[in-house]
Amino acid sequence: MQDLSTKAVRGRAALIGLVTGIPTAIICADMQEEELDRTVLPLAMFLLAIILGTVGARLARLPRWGVVGLVGGSATWLLIGALSVLVPVPESEYFGPLPVLVVPVYVVGGVVGFALSAWSFMSPLRWWAVALVVALPLGSWGAAQYKPQILAWLEVRSFERSGVPLIAPAIQGCRLVHVDLNAAGEQEPKPSTWLEYWRDATPNRGFSEIQVTVWPAAAGNPRDSCLAVTENLGVPLRCESLPGDRWVRTGAGSSWVTVFARSGDALVMLNGSSIVEADLVAVLSTFRPISAYELAMVT
Repeated sequence: MQDLSTKAVRGRAALIGLVTGIPTAIICADMQEEELDRTVLPLAMFLLAIILGTVGARLARLPRWGVVGLVGGSATWLLIGALSVLVPVPESEYFGPLPVLVVPVYVVGGVVGFALSAWSFMSPLRWWAVALVVALPLGSWGAAQYKPQILAWLEVRSFERSGVPLIAPAIQGCRLVHVDLNAAGEQEPKPSTWLEYWRDATPNRGFSEIQVTVWPAAAGNPRDSCLAVTENLGVPLRCESLPGDRWVRTGAGSSWVTVFARSGDALVMLNGSSIVEADLVAVLSTFRPISAYELAMVT
């Protein structure tokens, strides 16, 4: 067993991972339809991966095959757990009993997990390789379990680094339902945040919507921004100035009203549907600082 080359050990271990991953994926996919305790299925699949891996390592005559089977099965399952969270797997009802992305997830986890384990436990024993085979799967699995928190942190950092002033209006009777960050170069030459507010319908009034866009002041001025668009769906638009360098754009027969203004060091646009001009202009006085965390939690 000790005469195998490093290449041969890795190749045999990868083959074991392949053979272990495919039947585990098939069994797991088939059992998804059964009424089983969700804590039992992962444990059963974990034990199956260890058993298949240990038998395979023994038949392949890998060095320290007993340890390789145990560690390889554990590493495989941790990697599968990470990939299962990170890769969107379609529901089995759409693709039959074996979702098309289940097998690749299990196969990649098996091949990488067993190849790392077998290589780590070759003679002479490498402590840093053993640490790698433990840290990589465990780190990947841990990161996958905290995927929402990691994505939220990245989202917060995106808002903080965007260069867009972090402000938002506090519109009475409306709730903030969506926030988008448009980085410079994606849709516009300057970065911006786009916020959508809804006001639910009541017996006395209908549903209304307010869309707010915030740019850094360097993006332009209210007058030029208002005059930049003169027609919408064949309807001519007109701009009127208001005191305080505020501009209002309206169109004949349209329920939308658009207001452009400055708010601190930002250029803002308010686009309202089924809302009167005076109410939309009044929103300008409600802009306040908002944290990147608050914005990220809405997206």
